[in-house]
Amino acid sequence: MAHLYKKVKKGHEYFYIRETQRVYGKPTTINQVYLGTADKVDSVLGKGGFSPKEFGSIFALNELDRSLDLAGIINEILPPKKRVRGPSLGELVFYAALNRAIAPTSKRQLATWYETTDIQRIRPLRLESLNSQNFWNHWDRISDSDLDKIKTAFFKKVHALLPPGEHHLIVETANISSSPKPSALPAMPQQDEDFMAEHFSQQQLGLALIAEKTAGVPFYYQSFSGGLPVTGFYNHLQHLLSKVSSLGVVSKDVTLLINQEMDAAPIIEHIDAQEGMHFIASYAPDFAPDLTKISLKDFRPLPGKPETQLAALAKEDEKILYYEAHEPFWGQTRRIIITFDPKSFHKSYQELGKKVQRVRKEMALMQQRYAQEGSQEKAVESVKTHLAQLCHRLKISPFLFQLNFLQDNGQFRMEFQLDHRQMASVVRHFGKNILITDREDWDVEEIYDTCVTRAVLGPDLGNPKPGNGNRPYGNAKDNRSLFQKALLPLYHWTDSKIRVHLFVCMVALTYLTSLVQRLAAAGLKTTPKDAMEELRALRTAIYFKDSEGKLKRVIEEVTGQQAAILKALGYEIQEGKVAPF
Repeated sequence: MAHLYKKVKKGHEYFYIRETQRVYGKPTTINQVYLGTADKVDSVLGKGGFSPKEFGSIFALNELDRSLDLAGIINEILPPKKRVRGPSLGELVFYAALNRAIAPTSKRQLATWYETTDIQRIRPLRLESLNSQNFWNHWDRISDSDLDKIKTAFFKKVHALLPPGEHHLIVETANISSSPKPSALPAMPQQDEDFMAEHFSQQQLGLALIAEKTAGVPFYYQSFSGGLPVTGFYNHLQHLLSKVSSLGVVSKDVTLLINQEMDAAPIIEHIDAQEGMHFIASYAPDFAPDLTKISLKDFRPLPGKPETQLAALAKEDEKILYYEAHEPFWGQTRRIIITFDPKSFHKSYQELGKKVQRVRKEMALMQQRYAQEGSQEKAVESVKTHLAQLCHRLKISPFLFQLNFLQDNGQFRMEFQLDHRQMASVVRHFGKNILITDREDWDVEEIYDTCVTRAVLGPDLGNPKPGNGNRPYGNAKDNRSLFQKALLPLYHWTDSKIRVHLFVCMVALTYLTSLVQRLAAAGLKTTPKDAMEELRALRTAIYFKDSEGKLKRVIEEVTGQQAAILKALGYEIQEGKVAPF
């Protein structure tokens, strides 16, 4: 309930809007907004809504959780040891997952973020309980065996909520690097997740995820300490498929998405021998450089379907192009699709241009210093070393540049220029990606959409490797998948906390993909990103109701898309409130 609240300070009256609510049975102030002195109150109240709070995203995902009941699953496996006035272990995991699905923050910032939302009207709690230490105290209770039980129970419910029938399964893999870990910490309480990371000790984790093909709803995942297994991954894949089958999932077929981190040959050998198993391998252009020499004149625009979320209405010079052929790979003739993304090309080209200018500028300074150097041998070595180190930092090849050292009238001179042949060779790779598959039954856009557009894990989950500046998907930071945005940066350094954090992010991914699946079932085609943008803009605010003479928090004006999403979830807006449809 919202009401005016007066404070007297040094004989002067100041007014606030204060909202109170019972939290854990106790009246609690959940929001307070400063209005000003008495003579300002009337004018201020007539200006419209006050203290807007994010509502739609929290409401929608909380509604999805009613069927999954994440907190209930966890609390049944790990019940509270004693009565506490605050969120249980299961509820803490839920609040963390909700944040990761909507606007990922550190645990230190979690309470501050929730203050900007209308969580108290949806799922009330004491925000001070959302502190780092409280999370760590509770998360330490989750052992590996407990987490396996929680995962099994959670994903069993996830599958039970999907339409019955057989599923096309997609298997993705990735390596994940944690953020740098402080190597020497002072004796003090448990460190917060964003404690400064000054040294460079990192942990690596491998991840394999099985999801259904249409919306990418996860069915199960497995993590590997130290990264993905270099050998024997097919055995782990069979274990995962067996686990998914035990949860009641019936598959039509399985498609493994292979990336450059995997040893493809032995895996594909097993897949070729198994009925109902397929693969799509995605590689950067340097995997098969001869294929990148094919002229763009031979490429065609990638067909688009409304439900694939490809840019069907994009400008002609922005459409993704493709070239299709059949070439021998891994002992058989395979279907090859080379794609070209103009936006990615131009972005990579501009980035490379800036880096080249940076090198030119620094080498010009080196050239001036070189002219004054007494020892030619020492100067030459110094220049070459500096160029190599600079190119390494910029992640470009030093072979893009030519260095010549000449003697002129008794003086030594350095010539520095761009190698245009090497430059053309690098640029020819920009915007291109090579897809190799045994799926002859899928359309080109279906292969592209599965492997690139809707890939759950996305490219560059770990640290990018130095190279020639080319990334087949464009700028990795801009194109991070929803899962990566929830997962990274990974400021956890112990195995147990990393595994719990990974589960929290998987839950967040499940909420988002389940939302898209439910909207699609109602005939509303959208992406998790677009759905979240609409729902995050659906807010509540405090308004002064003249007819009633009261302050009320109600939902602000709703757009047509927001109303359509709520309707798909079974709700509509009535008198500023959400009501069952």
